[in-house]
Amino acid sequence: MSLDHSLTLDNAGCMLYIKHMVCPRGIRVVRQELENLGLRVLDVRLGAATVADAGEQLDWVRIREVLAAAGFALLENPHHVLAAQVKQLVDELLRRPVMLRHRDFIPTLAQEVGLSVRQLHGLFAQLPDPESLLSYVTGQRLAYARELLLTSRLDIGRIARQLGYGSLSHFSAQFRRFAQCAPSAYRQREATRPRTEAATPNDASPRFIDAKPS
Repeated sequence: MSLDHSLTLDNAGCMLYIKHMVCPRGIRVVRQELENLGLRVLDVRLGAATVADAGEQLDWVRIREVLAAAGFALLENPHHVLAAQVKQLVDELLRRPVMLRHRDFIPTLAQEVGLSVRQLHGLFAQLPDPESLLSYVTGQRLAYARELLLTSRLDIGRIARQLGYGSLSHFSAQFRRFAQCAPSAYRQREATRPRTEAATPNDASPRFIDAKPS
């Protein structure tokens, strides 16, 4: 069985790249399904799960079937795996203490992945449901803004600066298109809404427009 869809870690563990796992609920479901298969799950994060078993010890057919039944997909195409790794790194870069401005984000991402900016854009263009890299990054940036509005007391100007926006007006305009309301209105609305399920801050939809750097 080809292991294109996995990454062996120190010959002792294996990382699985999984499509459609885009929110905290998805993370919980994937962990439960893998544990139900008897796997020792070391970590589950957006788009990836790490299990203790080595790749050659895994029943890939059964894993694929179980994930598919739960609404997920095990990535097997090398381009898809690389794209999943890039998406995971986007999330990590957004959350680093050192703020990256819009114009610096994609060059930094390309440098860390080991690709040129042109290759990185080309990678996203080859995906089955093509979404531009810029649109994806912008969507994830605003999904993280939504998370900060829900879970922190940072003022909106500070959130805009932390996410690399050059101006509050630019951030507010993009957030309005993303959430159909202003950041302040979103925070006020969600603060009074009964919560029966954890927020899904990283469920960024590709309905997004390509945003120009600030």
